[in-house]
Amino acid sequence: MSTPGNLDTESELSFERSLYVGGQITAILYGIQLVLYLLSNSLLLNSSRKGRDANFYVIYGTVLLILWTIALACNALFGQYAWIDHRDVDGPAAYIEENISAAYNTLGTTAGVIMNFLSDGLLIYRCYILWSSWKVIIFPIFLYFGVLAMSILLIYESAKPGANFFVGHAVDFGIPYISLTISLNIIVTGLICGRLLYLRNEVNKILGPTHAKMYTSIIAILVESAALFTILGIVYVVVYARKSQTSIALVQVWGDFCAISPQLIILRIAMGRGWTKDTVGKLTTPTITFSTHFDTEKDSSPISIDAPLSLRYSSEHTV
Repeated sequence: MSTPGNLDTESELSFERSLYVGGQITAILYGIQLVLYLLSNSLLLNSSRKGRDANFYVIYGTVLLILWTIALACNALFGQYAWIDHRDVDGPAAYIEENISAAYNTLGTTAGVIMNFLSDGLLIYRCYILWSSWKVIIFPIFLYFGVLAMSILLIYESAKPGANFFVGHAVDFGIPYISLTISLNIIVTGLICGRLLYLRNEVNKILGPTHAKMYTSIIAILVESAALFTILGIVYVVVYARKSQTSIALVQVWGDFCAISPQLIILRIAMGRGWTKDTVGKLTTPTITFSTHFDTEKDSSPISIDAPLSLRYSSEHTV
């Protein structure tokens, strides 16, 4: 540990740089989140199809933004105390080590964990919508509650006086927590990607490749499955398990995508491009209807396309 008046050690400086860089990236991503949030809400609240789903997504996005604001404010306050207000006491490294379990830091950590919990919950729900089966999400739900249990233990351990989220006993709970939540993300992301690739073939048969791109393009699959969130999580868990100083930057960025990934999904829904229960039903179960009589006074075509997904043979009998 550095002494008063001396420079911090190379390891301590590496941690401080990582903390600072992570904070700057978070500030940029927070601005992006604000734009996504405002755009999503504008579309949802002004939509002619406004209903319970729209209200749910508005409330959900608002809660995510509030939690992120709390976490961001706590990190900013911590940086101010370490590098400005108390730098002349024992040095920034000493202050960080002694106060990383302070109440406001624990509050920021808790806000981040809740963001992750909400993000995982939405992913499981989206997986259920795409598969329309509870059997598919039973195992992810078990993992979900395992993540909840480990997150509570992690917060409790890291809140103890002198504790550190990145070293000591907190890591013993942190690694299982991160491993479980990343495992959950990998499984759910895989299920969503697999289902979308299957639906891509089905939609191509019904709508053709041009119209199908709106629902099954590469970007659509990446957003719907929160693939970037999962990839960042895999990188983070490897670095965190190795107790690298750079893990503090990665956990901030990964935590940011706990809000950004769900908000991107909400934006697609608000734009009418996201998968919903109705979308899955319409794009996978086209209806063909036939009629036994025609209007002889009108020269109407025997076959008319009522919608891209339904063929009508001027009908009264539905097959």
